[in-house]
Amino acid sequence: MFKILVTGRVQGVGFRPFVFRLARNMGLKGYVKNVGDGTVEIVVDRDPDVFIGRLKKEKPPMAVIDQVIIRKADGDYDDFTILKSGGVSGLFSLPPPDFAVCDECSREIFDESNRRYLYPFTTCTDCGQRFSISFSLPFDRENTTLAEFPLCEKCQEEYENPEDRRYFAQSITCPECGPHYQLAPCEIRGVEAIRKAAELLDSGKILAIKGIGGFHIACLTDDDTVKGLRVVLRRPQQPFAVMVRDIETAEKYAYVNEKEKSELLSYTRPIVVLKKKMELYQVAPHLDTVGIMLPYTALHRILFSFLRADALVMTSANMPGEPMAIEMPDIKCDAVLTHNMRIYNRVDDSVLKIVGGRRMIIRRSRGFVPTPISIEVDAEAISLGAELYNSIAVLKDRKAIPSQYIGNTANFKTFNGFFKKAVEFWLEYLSISPDFVVRDMHPLYNTSQYATELAERTGAEVLSVQHHLAHALSVMAERGLDKAMAITVDGAGYGMDGTIWGGEVLYVDLKERIFRRVARLERIKLLGGDLAVHYPLRTLFSIIYKHEKDFELLRGYEMYLREGESFELFEKMYVKNINTISASSAGRYMDAIAAMTEVCFKRTYEGEPAMKAEGLARRDDQMYEPVIEESYEPSEFSIDGSGRKDYVRIIRFAHIFSDSLKRLEQGEDRRAVAWRLIDYLAKAFCEVVKEHDIPVVVSGGVAYNSHFMASLSESLKFYTNEFVPAGDNGISLGQLYALKFLEV
Repeated sequence: MFKILVTGRVQGVGFRPFVFRLARNMGLKGYVKNVGDGTVEIVVDRDPDVFIGRLKKEKPPMAVIDQVIIRKADGDYDDFTILKSGGVSGLFSLPPPDFAVCDECSREIFDESNRRYLYPFTTCTDCGQRFSISFSLPFDRENTTLAEFPLCEKCQEEYENPEDRRYFAQSITCPECGPHYQLAPCEIRGVEAIRKAAELLDSGKILAIKGIGGFHIACLTDDDTVKGLRVVLRRPQQPFAVMVRDIETAEKYAYVNEKEKSELLSYTRPIVVLKKKMELYQVAPHLDTVGIMLPYTALHRILFSFLRADALVMTSANMPGEPMAIEMPDIKCDAVLTHNMRIYNRVDDSVLKIVGGRRMIIRRSRGFVPTPISIEVDAEAISLGAELYNSIAVLKDRKAIPSQYIGNTANFKTFNGFFKKAVEFWLEYLSISPDFVVRDMHPLYNTSQYATELAERTGAEVLSVQHHLAHALSVMAERGLDKAMAITVDGAGYGMDGTIWGGEVLYVDLKERIFRRVARLERIKLLGGDLAVHYPLRTLFSIIYKHEKDFELLRGYEMYLREGESFELFEKMYVKNINTISASSAGRYMDAIAAMTEVCFKRTYEGEPAMKAEGLARRDDQMYEPVIEESYEPSEFSIDGSGRKDYVRIIRFAHIFSDSLKRLEQGEDRRAVAWRLIDYLAKAFCEVVKEHDIPVVVSGGVAYNSHFMASLSESLKFYTNEFVPAGDNGISLGQLYALKFLEV
């Protein structure tokens, strides 16, 4: 007899039924079962190599096999069976993410002769709820919130029939035994509730809709209706995602290339950021892109079958900064389409963008979590991520598992109601006793302070990792690199020298256990600290004043000053360093472009000025060559913060902002001006790293800028994030990879 242990995505994907049928087909005797840590255990009486070969070749489409281990075993079996789950293998696997409804289930829900006709919770082994309903391993029904819905006789027959595609499918239900929808305040149940919801939406009403990972709020895409939604959600400018009927509709609303089409149609069904074809002004104000997704549950397909409209705004039903609602949201809307299945893990829609032919994840959640990423670090650990766009990550068995998107941990509800619970859930879910708690270096972040408390409670050691180093390491972790030059470009991160970083070139060497700041952007004085982040004209003033030593060039912008502000006041703050912070920030550089080109003077959501500048910019002839000087300052650091001084290269840019401003006054096309400034930034970074013959990695929120990345690609070969976001939502992976500095 031979015992075979299989790790990977092997639970919740029809793997045991597949193994059962394969073994029967080969005439083998033995068993298959789920093990309590998420692996699958198989015992066969002969031909293990042939069996494993077919196992890998013929596996179910959603299954992923990471590792197969063969051991000798004892026993005597008369047949091949599926045994009850249990035991421990010493290894671990995870349930799959929540999958989009498959084509077979989609056909069933529109087949009038099928008992699941128009049933919104129709799933099978290839699709449906997984992580969102799972509260412990292994992924069996009793360990999910569907345990509250015992299977009816017909579902039980499907579940026990080896020839049925719902054989051992943990998420199956039907109208007889499963959850149902109802519309409040009308108290209409079942399919009629969905039909009525469609009628209300078509008439211009705003509805909250409970999905598989939380509540959305939905309405038509016309400007008047969306204006009303903006008032309800207090999001005056933030772009909303749009769910469209089908791929043909997506191609009417936006330009869709083959890679984007593939992502839209994938089982993850993310929101994909696409170039607009229709204006959709109120949906995405002053942007040339719109986020579009296709229906990903049976509910969505049924809802669209009743709708006259081909598209709906479909955005998370929460106030800015707060976590996605999994209970009835406290938001004023016309009706609520809800269901009685408990969501255990809230999961936002994932968002991605194709940038220069590369898939870049912006928000990693539904469809991706809890997919692990293998890294060569021998420890059990948890990393607590960044303050904004937070995710955490856990490390076990040399696999990093980033959590779902958590959000802004500076927000009380997000920090206490989501972040803390997520930490406890992941530690318990994977039975992790952390050796390390890894945090951002910023001492005032809620997450940083919580790390101390968590470490004391668990007996773990705390490791603090500089923000931009974590960005760099997130790409290096994906590629398995020990050494790299890293271009890290974002808004802000607490620097090793006590200043604010954000536009850096780092040399990272894990084997030598050091990293070096090779270059940085020249520093900008942020007038009023965070006020400069929210009002980009302050940053533009600093840049122009630094070069011109006066503000005469800015006279035409006085109309954009807020009440109580004046350029004379800004000058006083600048000269006397009153309430100013210095930052070498690529994000603030982009903000200044937005102010100069008059597309954004107030940031109402994260990244707004930069996104609007990107939308404005159009390629033109470049007339500026990079100006790079040197400064003797803190440069080389160890992971604990100790370091020494050396020469750091400084990328100058104040002079080109002054020249660009003069050109705008002379009638230069502001689209060309915006592009030249973005291209200059990219070319300057290329100039710094081209001398080094080691891999180059690029990370940080500015990496989502299509013009910046296109300009980099013209002069440079580099890696960027593929499996986690390049923005702050991905640095928890880099924080875990920092443990290699300790030679764990």
